[in-house]
Amino acid sequence: MSRNGTASQKPAPLVLLYAFSGFCILTLEMVWMREVALLAGNTVMAASLVFAVFFIAAAAGNSVGAVAAACSKRPLLTYAFLEVLAGVCAIIAFLTVQWLWLHAGGGLFLSFSPFFIAILLVGIPSVLSGASFPNLMQVFVASRERRTSEGALFYGANLLGAALGVTVGGVLIPWRIGLQGTFLLAAILQILAGGTAAWIANRYGKASPDHPFFPGTCWNSPGWILPFASGLLSLAAQVLLMMWARQVLQGSVYAVSSVMAVYLGGLGLGSLVVRMIRRRRGGATVTLACFAAAASILLFAVPEVGRMLLGACDSWGGGSPPALLGRSLFWSCLWLLPLTGCLGAIFPLAWELAFVESAHEGAVAGIMLAVNKTASALGMVAGTFLILPELGLSRGICLVAWGYLLLGVIMLVAGRRRPLCCVPLMLLAGGMGSWQTLRNQPPLGLSTSEKPIALYSGSYGEVCVLENMATGSRQILLNSCQRLSGTRRALSSQRHQGWLPLLFCRNPERVMSIGMASGISSSAMLDYPVRELDIVELVPEVIRAAREQFEPWSGRLFTDPRVKILKGDGRAVLAQSPGRFDAIICDLFFPNDDGTANLYSRDFFRSALTRLNGDGIFCLWIPAYQHDASTAGLIIRSFLDVFPNAVAVRSNLNPLQPVIGLIGSPSSIPLSREYLEARLQSPSGRSIARFSPFFESPERAWLLLVGDLHAADPDFSDHPMSTDDRPAFLFIGPHPTNERGTLVGMVFLNWIGKRFLNPLYPSCDLGITPPDTILNSIRSANYDFAGAVAESVIPGDTRPDGIRDRQREQFLEKARTLSPEANLPVEALGF
Repeated sequence: MSRNGTASQKPAPLVLLYAFSGFCILTLEMVWMREVALLAGNTVMAASLVFAVFFIAAAAGNSVGAVAAACSKRPLLTYAFLEVLAGVCAIIAFLTVQWLWLHAGGGLFLSFSPFFIAILLVGIPSVLSGASFPNLMQVFVASRERRTSEGALFYGANLLGAALGVTVGGVLIPWRIGLQGTFLLAAILQILAGGTAAWIANRYGKASPDHPFFPGTCWNSPGWILPFASGLLSLAAQVLLMMWARQVLQGSVYAVSSVMAVYLGGLGLGSLVVRMIRRRRGGATVTLACFAAAASILLFAVPEVGRMLLGACDSWGGGSPPALLGRSLFWSCLWLLPLTGCLGAIFPLAWELAFVESAHEGAVAGIMLAVNKTASALGMVAGTFLILPELGLSRGICLVAWGYLLLGVIMLVAGRRRPLCCVPLMLLAGGMGSWQTLRNQPPLGLSTSEKPIALYSGSYGEVCVLENMATGSRQILLNSCQRLSGTRRALSSQRHQGWLPLLFCRNPERVMSIGMASGISSSAMLDYPVRELDIVELVPEVIRAAREQFEPWSGRLFTDPRVKILKGDGRAVLAQSPGRFDAIICDLFFPNDDGTANLYSRDFFRSALTRLNGDGIFCLWIPAYQHDASTAGLIIRSFLDVFPNAVAVRSNLNPLQPVIGLIGSPSSIPLSREYLEARLQSPSGRSIARFSPFFESPERAWLLLVGDLHAADPDFSDHPMSTDDRPAFLFIGPHPTNERGTLVGMVFLNWIGKRFLNPLYPSCDLGITPPDTILNSIRSANYDFAGAVAESVIPGDTRPDGIRDRQREQFLEKARTLSPEANLPVEALGF
């Protein structure tokens, strides 16, 4: 038996158990992220909060574990006990948060700080998990020279297990059994793994410490600086790489999960590679210098590689969650695995180079990990709240890369041997860094016909205001892939998104608009005599862009005393707002965005219903051109489960970019001729009619009605519902936008128009208006839309111009025949 009493034993079973522990803890973390995302409104922000709390708590646990490893007679049994206790405490913390949600009320729960909820969920289990590793290292690492050759095996295996936890436990299992089931499964498995470790521990003898250990002895040398630098730089890099993934891989749950998995898996593989190098007697200092230089080269290359991959990633992959996850993993591995492997090699070497000789290697491991994880928390916070807002993505990546290059130079200078192979790496890194730092880097996602007008960077990514050089239309581009609002031809549709819901609201005095974009839709709401308009926007830089670059269209939002612009997640702000609203209107949300599922869930719809006055309305606008029948049907199914009265409307007749709105209310929705005539003849109605022909008469207003959702035939009951616990939309919402079946043109018309061919309106108050009159207007609008489809050139359309013109006239003639009073001018059709 060795000095620690166990080092002579084969570690294979415990390596597997520790890898399994990594799987469990990362599965738990992915569920924690979803819980915190309900408050933070964004998975990247939630990840920053959860990981920051995790690293701080784990660092505290590492320090406690260092002392426990030195004092324990049976450190392996201590490790097993801590793993079991971590799983038990995770279950208790999770059930406590669920109890708060159910018994304290959603509004009170959401009024808590996301950071507080993160501490409540993550804190104690992370402290206990952090305390376990030093005890394991006390068993298997006998000397300083064996820190990398032995300790890196466990460290790397744990990280590989964590990578598996991100993908399988963070995506595939929740997709099947929901978040609560996934959490409880992972916690129970962690308890069982700890119990297995306890059984193994009973086969080992006691370890007798040679002499007392005092944690302060680790600080007698500058060796702690290396683990600190490693943690600081690596987690700052992770934040920035996750933001790059949101741009290259469209920001979905698959992008976040795949980048985290590749990041953790790369760290694990790097640890195993450097273990093999050290077992072959490669110099620790020189090896660290080479890996740091290689990491800096690959980081400097990230912006250029990202530009090459942007767009290419959309052309590969299927629509099921496993296929989408596989697609994201493929591109993430291709792009990031070499980089993250280099990053993973650095910490084990830094741990070995800590100039401390001790009989308690587990204690030294605990102190070094505490330093590393404290720096990791700082790196996560710095990357999210300092580097991104101040430097942006490309410059931020360059800053971190320069940090790694500096670390490599220091280690090369400090080493006793200075092999020539390191010098070319250093020179190459310095040359690439100078080029990337000094060159002008245009925003991602712009076409050759667009030019950037302004660029803003913040914790949620980059916001670019662009202008089409041919048309002069302006848009906001968020994270290179999400296009918000637009001017010129897009103005009409956006204004209808503000005007139309309030047309069907009997008394729109207090209104909340969730999602601001350029502010055009929200500004249109001020054309009604609203008394109070609360506008909620998650991304502060979007608010700034709307104020500075869209003043001609939305400037009054920033001067009208009725308007309050609130920064935050719409779901949380709504829950915290006092009183009730006459109208709650949600702007277009992007299906690829990982936070959208929280606003397309049945739980959010229920929360919104409770915040409405008795005759209030809730409106959710859906960009149909970014959905297919399965995702749009899922949203409508979840919506109908909550609202007893619900209709669908449309904001335009544009066949290339159709937008539909779901309007729900606790009372009947007014749709009669008498009601509409009174509203359209009011001062606000006459004012709006100057800009929209749809507001000139009830017949034309009915053209924007799609139908009564509770009378749809076929209905939407065959679609699943999306809830907070089982966020189906989170997993099926992201899909390549160029796939067949996207709801544009005749695909859109056949999907929605054929469901409402009967004059049934159970959700509506028709007064004395004949139902057939309304149906004729709805069918007339469908033919108008078909005429617009015939006129438009949709990808794959091979019709000659003569056939296109003849079809257009046939459809428009049918529209005029069905509802002569609603005869629209051609320009209103989006031609």
